[in-house]
Amino acid sequence: MSKTWKLGAILVGLLQCVVFAALLAAPAPVRAQDGSGVSSPGPGAAINGDVPIYGTATIDPFQKYELHYKLEPSGDDAYIYFAGGTAPVSNGQLGVWQAGALPPGTYTIRLRVVRPDGNYAEFYTPNISVNQVAAAPAATATQAITETPTATPTFTPAPQPTAVVGQVTQPQVEGDAPPPTATPTPLPADAAAAGEPAAVDIGAGGSLLPTATPLGAQAAPVDGEGNLTDQLEQELGFERLRTQFMNGIRISAALFIGLAALLAGKRLFVWVWKKYG
Repeated sequence: MSKTWKLGAILVGLLQCVVFAALLAAPAPVRAQDGSGVSSPGPGAAINGDVPIYGTATIDPFQKYELHYKLEPSGDDAYIYFAGGTAPVSNGQLGVWQAGALPPGTYTIRLRVVRPDGNYAEFYTPNISVNQVAAAPAATATQAITETPTATPTFTPAPQPTAVVGQVTQPQVEGDAPPPTATPTPLPADAAAAGEPAAVDIGAGGSLLPTATPLGAQAAPVDGEGNLTDQLEQELGFERLRTQFMNGIRISAALFIGLAALLAGKRLFVWVWKKYG
């Protein structure tokens, strides 16, 4: 039991030393002298084009000052440097902000005054409207314009002549027999009621029935949709297989890393136990 308490005390002491060293190494920002900051443009100002920045940038001891801007809403890592100097400024021009090419929006200006040891102080000027022009007032009256429709000439085709089919009588040669005359054969009553075409008897040649050609016949559809469905199923199957394969690789890598960490921790614990136990 005493060995366990001793090992725990050693680990807690090491952790406290690491945290204390990290706090000493990080530079903490300090406050600048009273009066430092941007005086123009002020919070809520509306600007366009190139704008001079006025204010005060002093600190003791002084190294430099920097001016940054960012489009809101965004984080602190979105600030962009646009001006600065290595000499203190008191109630003077700090730089020129060329905001004419920036997209319209609300911006924030940050002034950072830096000391030689790396410590600094920051001052912010928020809610600056850049390149936002007020909308023009809407017209109070709307003039109604009535258009006169233009007459469109209508083309009427001329009536086409109707062809007249007549019977040509062949001259009869003396001694020839008269040509046979086609006698129509009456259609039975039940066929006439069903609307079937009548048979015509042409001499001794028998009867000739007209054949109706069906309308709206279409070509057989090409079997392209089935092939496209099969290709989609193959592609989706391949994507699913690749996703499962990559998931398996990730899970195997995570298990391997966890096993390696467990073995390393075990070795470290055994070494500490043997050394201080």
